[in-house]
Amino acid sequence: MSKLSQNFGKKFIVTGEIAPPRGPDLSEFNKELNEFKHLMAKLEGVNVVDIPGCKLLMSSLSASIILQQNGIEPIYQLVCRDRNMLALEADLIGASAFGIENVLALTGDHPRCKSSDHPMAKPVFDLDSATLIKTMRLMNEGKDITGRPLNKPTNFFIGAAIAPGATPPEPEIYKTKRKIDTGAEFFQTQAVFEISVIENFLNEYEKIIGENIRNKILLGIVPLYSYGMMKFLRTMPGIVISDETGNRIKNAKDPVEEGVNIASELIDRSKDLNLAGVHIMTAGKIEALVKLLENF
Repeated sequence: MSKLSQNFGKKFIVTGEIAPPRGPDLSEFNKELNEFKHLMAKLEGVNVVDIPGCKLLMSSLSASIILQQNGIEPIYQLVCRDRNMLALEADLIGASAFGIENVLALTGDHPRCKSSDHPMAKPVFDLDSATLIKTMRLMNEGKDITGRPLNKPTNFFIGAAIAPGATPPEPEIYKTKRKIDTGAEFFQTQAVFEISVIENFLNEYEKIIGENIRNKILLGIVPLYSYGMMKFLRTMPGIVISDETGNRIKNAKDPVEEGVNIASELIDRSKDLNLAGVHIMTAGKIEALVKLLENF
């Protein structure tokens, strides 16, 4: 049983995130791994991103295996964009064989999204995140997607994503419910900078669906480092950053420190909302993660 699944619901969960290297040189990646090793007493897992924004990186599976071999529990991100159902299942069997249990199922960005460095790549999308979740649930029962038996069941702790800032919220609400019904056991949200965003989403979810899922949710938190970063994030769909938050960064003597302060306040507020925990994405600035973990 993974540390994440074992402790989920028993304590306030904190997870981190790492990006695989863009090439086979592991020197910088290994430096970051060594820093994460010192933090694992306070982290339940570390997400390994799977070619986010369609920018080429080492495969999430390979990097997750490296984390596992270094004593760092990975949360293996798997996107549907690049693989058909057969390849997705094959990679999941490989992950399970290496003892990787936490998997975050994502549909993935289209290769022609703004950030892509491979816009000519052919998208697959044989499955979406919900059908990938269903596939993992079947594999945990010892079957593949066609119902044929595996030689041993997998033991995946199945995660999914939520975009609480989506407008209108109804499609995201029904999508979230579908993920739960197909087997999602925990959620990580898109980056949230205003606690009202997740609070409003959950209130609306509970009103429409009639169930409380707060104990399944890790709130996505990104410490803001500069006013320029904040302006860029505001251009992304579903991201809400208030004028008050923006001015705190703009007028701060030390924007990095103020960004950590804002993130720390969000962590406190997420506890008030009875969320399962937080997922902290520091974009390589591990010193911000160290600072935020001081109170855990």
